[in-house]
Amino acid sequence: MRVLMTITPGTGHTYPMVPLSWALQTAGHEVLVASCGPGLALGEAGARTVDVAPGLSLDRMVGELMRNHPEVAAKLLQEASGVPYLEVVGGAVAAALRLQPELVDAVIRTAEEWRPDLVVHSPLFTPGMVAAAKLGVPAVQHGFGFVNPSAEMMGELHKDLFDAHGVALPEARATIDITPPSVVAPEPGMWSARFAPYNGSGPLPKPLFDLLNSAPGRPRVAVTLGSGPVPGEAALVLERIAQAAPKTDAEFVVVLPRIDLEPFGPLPDNVHAFDWVPYGALLATCSAVVHHGGPGTALGAMAHGLPQIMPALKGLGRPVVAKAIADRGLGRVAEPGEIGPELLESVLADTSIREAAAEVREEMRAMPAPYDLVPRLEELAAR
Repeated sequence: MRVLMTITPGTGHTYPMVPLSWALQTAGHEVLVASCGPGLALGEAGARTVDVAPGLSLDRMVGELMRNHPEVAAKLLQEASGVPYLEVVGGAVAAALRLQPELVDAVIRTAEEWRPDLVVHSPLFTPGMVAAAKLGVPAVQHGFGFVNPSAEMMGELHKDLFDAHGVALPEARATIDITPPSVVAPEPGMWSARFAPYNGSGPLPKPLFDLLNSAPGRPRVAVTLGSGPVPGEAALVLERIAQAAPKTDAEFVVVLPRIDLEPFGPLPDNVHAFDWVPYGALLATCSAVVHHGGPGTALGAMAHGLPQIMPALKGLGRPVVAKAIADRGLGRVAEPGEIGPELLESVLADTSIREAAAEVREEMRAMPAPYDLVPRLEELAAR
C-alpha cells in the first residue's frame, strides 16, 4: 500500500504523525510525505519526503496572512470572537492557503504523480483532501490533539478549492484522534489512537545528558513555551520563574528555543536553561510541567502522568487546551503574574491533580497503538 502524508508545515502538526509513519513502514507499506519547512521533519524520522514549497513554513504563512488579512489573523488571537474556534481557525487556514497557490498545486500534483492508495492529512490541510478526492482514494485526518475539525466544515470553508478542482469531499474518510477520551470526548466514528511522544532527533547536549541522569533530590519542573515561543511571552514567564526559583524547593529546566537569554543575566542556581530539549527525555525525569497550552506538550505531560500549570496565554487554541486540562483536573490555569512559589508548591503537593494525571496516563496506555490502526487503514484502502 502506498500512503501519502500531507502535513501543515508546523512542528506541532508534524511530530504527532511520526508514530503512524513508523507503524506503516514496519508493516511493509510505502510512505511519502508532501510538505515543507518543519513538515519535512518526518524525513529525520525515516520517511521519504517531497519539499512542495521550499522555504515556506507555518510561521511564514501566518506572517503573510497577518500582512494580507489582518482582520482574519486578529481573530486567532482573541479568546472569543462569537464564532466557534474551529470555524475561526478553519477560515484563517483557508485564507492562508489562498495566498500559497504554489503549495496547494504542488501537493495535488505530487499525489497525482505518485498515485497513493490512501492520503493521511493533518487537520485543516485541505489540499490533501482535494488530492484524495481527485484520485478517488480514502482521506484520513490525523489529529494533533484536542480539536478535530469535521470534513464537512472544511469542505464548506474551502469550497473554492474543491470547486476549482471539480471535486467534492472524498467518499471514504476517517479521523484519527490522539486525545484521551476522558479529556475530550471523541465524536462518533473517530478512531482513537495512543499518543506516542516524538520530539525530533539528534544528540543530547552533554550538560543536558548529565542533568537528566542525575537525581535532582527535589522535584524537577519543566518549563516550556513550545518550539517557537513568542519572545514577549517567554520573557514574562522566564522572569516569573527566575523570581520564584530561589524561594521554591524545586529544580527548573527551562526550554526556550530561539530566545536570547543574555538579557536575563545570571539565572538562579536551581534554574537550567536550554535552547532545545527532547521533551520525552526531559518529562520522564520531572514532577510537573509549566507550559503554554500546546497540544503536543499537554499530551506529553499526560503520557508521563505529570501535573500541569498553564499561564493564561491567548490565541491559537491555547485556551481550548487549557480548559480541557483544567476541567479534567490535570492542572491549573493562572495569569502569568500569578506564577510564583505558592502556586508551584501547591500544584506539586496537590494529590487530586496527581491522581487525575495518573488515571489519564493509564487511560492513554490502554488506547490502541499506532500499529493497531494499520489493518484498519488497509481495509479502508481496499474498499
